[in-house]
Amino acid sequence: MEPSGPQELTVDEAIALAIQLQKQHHLAEAKLIYAGVLEVAPQHQDALHYTGLLAHQEGRTDEAIDLIGQSLALSPNQADWHSNLGIVLQSDGRLEEAIAEYERAITIDPGHANAHSNLGVLLRAAGRPEEAETAYRTAIRLCPDHVDAYTNLGVLLNGRNRAKEASECFCKAITLRPGHPDARRLLALAHCMIGEVDEAVKVLEEWLADEPGEPI
Repeated sequence: MEPSGPQELTVDEAIALAIQLQKQHHLAEAKLIYAGVLEVAPQHQDALHYTGLLAHQEGRTDEAIDLIGQSLALSPNQADWHSNLGIVLQSDGRLEEAIAEYERAITIDPGHANAHSNLGVLLRAAGRPEEAETAYRTAIRLCPDHVDAYTNLGVLLNGRNRAKEASECFCKAITLRPGHPDARRLLALAHCMIGEVDEAVKVLEEWLADEPGEPI
């Protein structure tokens, strides 16, 4: 029996392969596959969306926003996609538009922890700390190991002179992600602010033991 020739991928198989390549940062290869899909199916919502994310990864923000917008016009009830658009808009400094996209994601999926956490970042930047705290705490309730939410909540609390609560958040972040540099730095600062200098020194000594060349 002669060996069979190479089999063509279905569109869905091609998209799945491209997404895996994209996650592994093989962007050129993923881009070629998405382009091939869009050549035969110009309105393929997944191909449009992930091509938009790829454009964002390559720094082509306007193109990313346009493509992700096209994908959402075709499939508007995708919470992840609204959250992704929020991330791109946030990176472009379009904070009010990004807030609106995170809120749309949460309306579609109230359990979307990342959208709550990212919304908290923007609410804090917009001078709405109470709402930001609620958003962070919601993210943590939904996803108890959400390191970014703990870290961001700690930053917020520290800025509101609630250093003891902040230190608890940074401790949790370090427990969840040992060696997290921002959490270690902020934890040491929080200990200093509440007069626990020995604890701050201990945090920094442990950090130096793990990373002797760390300049901070």
